[in-house]
Amino acid sequence: MSTRNEVLEFSHDPKIAEGEGSATDTQDAIYFPICQRDPNDIRTILRLAIAAIVFAMLGLALAGLLTYKLTRSPSLIVVERTPDGDRVVGDDQHYTLSGPVQVLADRPGDGDKKYLVTKWAESFFQIDPRTRREDLSRGLKMMTPEAAVTLVEEVKRSGEWETQRREEWQTVWKPQSVTISRDDPYKVQVIGQQEITKTVGSIAQHDSRQLVFTVALRADTAKRTEDNQNTGFRVAGITEMKILTPQSTSRPEKSPTAISVATPQPAQ
Repeated sequence: MSTRNEVLEFSHDPKIAEGEGSATDTQDAIYFPICQRDPNDIRTILRLAIAAIVFAMLGLALAGLLTYKLTRSPSLIVVERTPDGDRVVGDDQHYTLSGPVQVLADRPGDGDKKYLVTKWAESFFQIDPRTRREDLSRGLKMMTPEAAVTLVEEVKRSGEWETQRREEWQTVWKPQSVTISRDDPYKVQVIGQQEITKTVGSIAQHDSRQLVFTVALRADTAKRTEDNQNTGFRVAGITEMKILTPQSTSRPEKSPTAISVATPQPAQ
């Protein structure tokens, strides 16, 4: 980088200003530096700036790609196991699958509804004192929050769970029929047998009763999760409940209050 300096002189002596005195009197000099940058420096700075911008954009692109890879659903790989060994027959990008195997979009259906209701009924009506707390917790998680709160409040009011605990109920639940309602695809009708062993007044008693009830379902916005048994639905309420005993099959017992139900939803 080259620098050229020029000197400008000004006189501050009054005599000199009036044309008197000597030119050798004291003078003040003011220097004005004139700078010029080397063109090579400018080119280097521009190249470095462009390189920095390119690397920054590349870093952002790589960060976005990494985030996408970490958050996307895992790829589906279909493996066929034969006596000769395992072989990959398809994945989510290539649908050249043979036989009855197909790759389709996930659409929870009637089988998922029946499975959810079966597991929900089992958690409440099959009673084992050793696992009762865990079973009830699992059953409540299968329900919508509103239905779970309503059910707990109703059971507290009736004292049903407290009676079962006091009398040390142990039951075996046998589902006899689980069908989708013809009127509403989001309602499942259940018929089941409950074999009861309990202690009343230090005397062991055995009883049996049949439960007939209809469960309303609602599609879970969280899709398939562990809480809904990986079905994509939640229990939204019981629309009706009948309890039949061998002594009163023609006249059912008083039905418990039905809990809140879901708004009817269109069929899939």
